[in-house]
Amino acid sequence: MSSYRDAIDRTTQTVDNRAKQFRNLIVAVTLVSVGATLWAGLAWSWLPLTGILLLVPVCGLYLFLDGKLLNQWRKELFVTWASGEIDFWAFHEAIKPISRLPEDTLKSMLETLPNAGDLVTEQSVSKNTRWTTAAVVNMVHSCRSDAIAFKTVRYTIIGSVVIALTAFWRWQPLLGMAAVGLLFFLQRGVKAKRLSGARKKIQAAQLEPDFSTETFLEIVSQINWSPISPAEKETFLATLFEAS
Repeated sequence: MSSYRDAIDRTTQTVDNRAKQFRNLIVAVTLVSVGATLWAGLAWSWLPLTGILLLVPVCGLYLFLDGKLLNQWRKELFVTWASGEIDFWAFHEAIKPISRLPEDTLKSMLETLPNAGDLVTEQSVSKNTRWTTAAVVNMVHSCRSDAIAFKTVRYTIIGSVVIALTAFWRWQPLLGMAAVGLLFFLQRGVKAKRLSGARKKIQAAQLEPDFSTETFLEIVSQINWSPISPAEKETFLATLFEAS
């Protein structure tokens, strides 16, 4: 029971930290919006209003840090889940009655955990199958955090270019747009590296006698793989199946 108690405490702490970060976001958005508006009014110029574009990196940073909190929470839970100390089905049932946790927030968090269907089925999932399932979930959400980070940087560059063009009326800031194109290639490379790393872990686990390819594929096929495309997902799983 101590493992479940620890898992509940981690979840409660994560929810509290997410709420704190959201409050910080509200303060930052308010300061940027009000500050830009007041500056524009005092200067009697519309140019300071371009400062509103700073909301893009502010919101992007919030989303990235929120994703980082969730990634850490999942990784901590996966340690006890993969070792067989807890089952997510039982964990769901134990934490849902806690009234102090926001229902929608908790639901969205629990939905990111793998689902074997029912407690009996989940308890039959071997440790190596659990470890590889955890590796896939962590990989998918790491790619999601990467996508947020790259998107934030891209829009920040675009916003900076717009501000510079508006302020100086010169074409040189447009050179910064070249970096936007480079970021697309860099993001693809990072995603490919994460997919390759997860593939190697799973292929190594397939050599263990307790690994079940069928169970693994059944569980991970139900995961939300975004931002990994359906074609990338199909190729990834097909490669694993062939390797098994």
